[in-house]
Amino acid sequence: VATVLAVFILPSALNVPQSNPTQTLEFAPIPPEADDPPPPDESSNVESLSLGSSSSSVGDAPGGDGAGPGRPEPGLPGGIGQSPVTKRCVGSPPRQTEDAMSPPCVAHFEGDNGGATHQGVTGDQVKILFYVQGGYFRESDNGYEPDPGPDNDGSGGSYHDLGEPPGVYETVLHRNLRRFQAHFNQRYQTYGRSVRFIVFINEGQVPSGELMRSHAADNFKRVEPFAVFTSLMAPVGGIDAYTDEMARRGVMTFGSIGTQRDEAFYRRYPGLRWDYNPTIETSAKLFSDMVCSSIVGKPVVDSANPGENGGPRKLGLITTTDDTQPHLVRLGELVEERVEACGGEFAEKVTHPVSGWVHQTRQPQFREDGDATASYAPGNMATFQSAGVTTIVWAGGYETDQSKAADRIGYRPEWVLGGDEIHAGNTNAREQDQDAWDHAWITTTATRVPPVEDDPCRRSLREADPSIGARDTNSSTGCGSVVYRDLRQFFTGVQVAGPRLNPASMDQGFHAIPSIASADPTLPACFYLPGDYTCVKDATLEWWDRQGTPAHGGTGCWRMVAGGQRFLAGQWPDEALDQRAGPDDPCNAFQSAAQYL
Repeated sequence: VATVLAVFILPSALNVPQSNPTQTLEFAPIPPEADDPPPPDESSNVESLSLGSSSSSVGDAPGGDGAGPGRPEPGLPGGIGQSPVTKRCVGSPPRQTEDAMSPPCVAHFEGDNGGATHQGVTGDQVKILFYVQGGYFRESDNGYEPDPGPDNDGSGGSYHDLGEPPGVYETVLHRNLRRFQAHFNQRYQTYGRSVRFIVFINEGQVPSGELMRSHAADNFKRVEPFAVFTSLMAPVGGIDAYTDEMARRGVMTFGSIGTQRDEAFYRRYPGLRWDYNPTIETSAKLFSDMVCSSIVGKPVVDSANPGENGGPRKLGLITTTDDTQPHLVRLGELVEERVEACGGEFAEKVTHPVSGWVHQTRQPQFREDGDATASYAPGNMATFQSAGVTTIVWAGGYETDQSKAADRIGYRPEWVLGGDEIHAGNTNAREQDQDAWDHAWITTTATRVPPVEDDPCRRSLREADPSIGARDTNSSTGCGSVVYRDLRQFFTGVQVAGPRLNPASMDQGFHAIPSIASADPTLPACFYLPGDYTCVKDATLEWWDRQGTPAHGGTGCWRMVAGGQRFLAGQWPDEALDQRAGPDDPCNAFQSAAQYL
């Protein structure tokens, strides 16, 4: 049966082969062939994204049964000619939803989608699984909602099929996932299939490697999903073991709850692990390239130590040795190597043993009695001060004691941070000593947060359920999490894969996304280079203003230099920190590492 897509043909960044006028036009995805970042472009790559198409046989690489962008008006009740419009696309050029990162519109599909093209996929549905660590859902529109409790089946958890009507007891977790399920199925093109959400809740068991391998085996046996989402897993313990077990069974994984990984993690199971976050290598390049362009070899511009501004810089390096977060340890190593390679010299290098502000309770052996600063912090700052360090380069790993230790000894250097998104949250930055943080700058992959009414996550929940309240919306299973972001990546992958859905067609569809720099501060440059399985490829520069008032509330914000202009690695301007910055730089409303868009 011939595949029919009701579309208007728009210019594509991909190669468009000539076709017989009596045949459906084919868009052949051509992945990029070079690892080097592309030059900047005036448009965002999401606007130029073209759709992968699928082969005529199950399991083949994609390459036929055309797909392309369309141009229906919002709410158009019918179609053009014989082809009805079933998806309410918006914008010009038309996208699948109001979210500027959604793919170009495919308004209608009819015909043969290949049926059961992979495990978890049939002709009419796709099964995906959410692994949830119990305790995520608490405050909600209905007040406090405890966990539903484990099933008496020996799994240590409970299974919840959101393709079925609501059960007797459901929480904000179930309500929000049902809302997301409705939104993405209604608005994205899934080629005749409905994506069915199934939830597994680990009811309070410590997520060790052994337990997670056991849960992976049980999850696969009971659900046999096409993909699994780790967006609501506990941030420590057993994640790698779980995703390894799933990947061995051919299950795709999306999301990493803010924990970045190195390239080897994704290449261990090519095409089965995907993430929005950049790799550690990309983060290290983005941060160190900014340091090399704006710090190394340039005079001090933002120190409060007497006589330092205008003079030569002397660099100090902070990294973490926290063995529970090896990605941050590796980040520090890479930043050190890259900065020294571009001519930067570190007068002193210090470390902190635990990353995360909660280390006061997690590992109290590093703290002194009472409320005193962590035991390592005063020594670190005294070392820097004695060496005359003017500029502290902090390569990832969040904590608040070192800024407080610097304040206690009247030490006011420049602070230059980057590499992870914990420091980039306004809420987290407010916990730092504010006299010290008056001189803080950060390189971050966080985008400029739009007004609440334009937030695509909130828009999606309200669209699915106009009666939703603020607590459900902002909860840790709603827009206070990375769930929307991870689902958007997945559904984009389904759409660009075309009708024959399998990991190979999603892989080729993702890699057909054009490699174009972002010209919009609210959008990252999102594309996938050869052998690469992560979305974000750029960053922006911000400076801390303790008096700033971001749109989402609170006092104190990171102000976005040049309105949040974004740069790919290797393309930072050769300018001093303050050369493009000014008091009119807008506040970013980014509140925490979980609040990605």
